[in-house]
Amino acid sequence: MRRLRRRPLPRLRRSRLRRDDLRGSVAERFHLVGHSMGGLTALLPAHPEPERVLSFVDIEGYLAPEDCFLSRQIVTHRTDDPAHFLAGFADRARRSTETSSALYAASLRHKVRPEAVRGIFESMVALSDHGDLMKKFLALPFPRMFLYGAENAHLSYLPELAAHGVELAAIPHSGQWPMYADPVAMRERIAAFHGRRSTGD
Repeated sequence: MRRLRRRPLPRLRRSRLRRDDLRGSVAERFHLVGHSMGGLTALLPAHPEPERVLSFVDIEGYLAPEDCFLSRQIVTHRTDDPAHFLAGFADRARRSTETSSALYAASLRHKVRPEAVRGIFESMVALSDHGDLMKKFLALPFPRMFLYGAENAHLSYLPELAAHGVELAAIPHSGQWPMYADPVAMRERIAAFHGRRSTGD
C-alpha cells in the first residue's frame, strides 16, 4: 500500500500501443474511446503511434489546465490521509450542482483505492499543465471527436478544436458525466461518428 501512494499514472509518458495490451486481440488497428482520465490514457500512447488508430472519441478528456478541476483537488485540498482525501472528494462531488455529479460520487468509495489516488491525480495535474496535451491531440492525423456535456460549453478551447477539424458533440442536460446523464444520446453520437468513418463520409 505504501508504494501506491507514490505511484504516478502508470508509465503514461512512455506508453505504447503494444499488441499484448489488447489482451489477445488480433486487431492491428482500432478505434479509441476514452472518458476523462481515460481520454488522457488513450491520447498519450496514440500520439507516437497514430498508424495504429482508426479514430478517437475523447469524452471530456484532459487537454488543458482548465480540465483539471477534479484532480487538482489533490493540491487544493491536500491531506496526508488518503482515506480522508477520498471521503472529502466524494462529498464535494456529491454536493456539486453539476448534473450527475452525485451519481458519480455514490460509487467512488467502492471503486477507488484511497492509496492510489495521490499519484494518479498528481500525474494528471502535471500532464495537464505541462504535457502539451492540446498540441498532441490536434496533431493526431485520424478522425477525432470531442464529446462533452452541454454544461461545459464554456470550455475555452472548443473553437480551436473545431478550427482544426475536430468534430464537436455536445450532450444536452449533461456535464462531466454524459454517460450518466444521457447514455443513449452519448452512444448515438459515438455510433454516428464511427458509422461515418466506416462509410468514408
